Amino acid sequence: MKKIKRILFPTDFSEAAQNAFRYTLLLADKLEAEIQVLHAIYPQYEGMDLPVMASQATKKKIEVARSMLEAFVDTSVDMVADLLENTATIETQVEIGSPASTITSFSQRDDIELIVMGTQGEHNTLEKLFGSVTSEVIERTKCHVLAIPEEAKLEKLQILAFATDLKEADPYHIWELTKQLDPFHPILHCVHVESENDTGKVLDMNDLETFFSLHVPSLQIQFHQLKGENLSTTLNDFAETYDVDLMVMTTPHRNFFERLFHKSHTRHMALQTRIPLLIFREEEH
Repeated sequence: MKKIKRILFPTDFSEAAQNAFRYTLLLADKLEAEIQVLHAIYPQYEGMDLPVMASQATKKKIEVARSMLEAFVDTSVDMVADLLENTATIETQVEIGSPASTITSFSQRDDIELIVMGTQGEHNTLEKLFGSVTSEVIERTKCHVLAIPEEAKLEKLQILAFATDLKEADPYHIWELTKQLDPFHPILHCVHVESENDTGKVLDMNDLETFFSLHVPSLQIQFHQLKGENLSTTLNDFAETYDVDLMVMTTPHRNFFERLFHKSHTRHMALQTRIPLLIFREEEH
């Protein structure tokens, strides 16, 4: 099990990004990880696309971006300095290219274990969470991805919810997740939403509960079997009731995501924007 020691944080300098970066600083502090802060810029093209002029314009954009990165990091660190035991090692990088491609290639090249991204919600939903950049990064990258909605408040990640489809490997995924986030000493809720379209499950909640009572009795974990045809609404209601700080899903979870996304609106997700979402990557064997 590979520990999270290198975190990639892409930024566009927005308020959503600054809010998410404060989360990242807290994570890095507890996990004793280093942070790579990345900003991607498109090449600057001038009239008639003269190579010399285009090169000079791009160089100027890079210089401006580097200055903005330094200010972005300094401001964010100052905001949460009182909450940190140790400030993580932070490196900044400006690269040329489209955001999704740059983030993906950087994460692969630098052996990143976790990407944290700020997202902008709309109408108090995570409607844009799986928008163009975030969804493309999730589809293409091999590491975990944590999406922090713009309205999310800085929490200590004390209460987690793991949304399960009751697959055979879920006990391992839950155990790995708790090991990764052990520095936060979280309470974990394992949640399954049962519906008429609920197919492909191998385990039941009793199996999971028995497994953890026998193998990890000290783990703070509770199990919930819920009913609801609208998966996202049911999860959202659960998260509000139990004051969940972080919702966790694993990939690939094709049936789960098919149920989560409406067929005609595949980029819409109905969890409230205050709830960060961790896409926990299944380990390749």
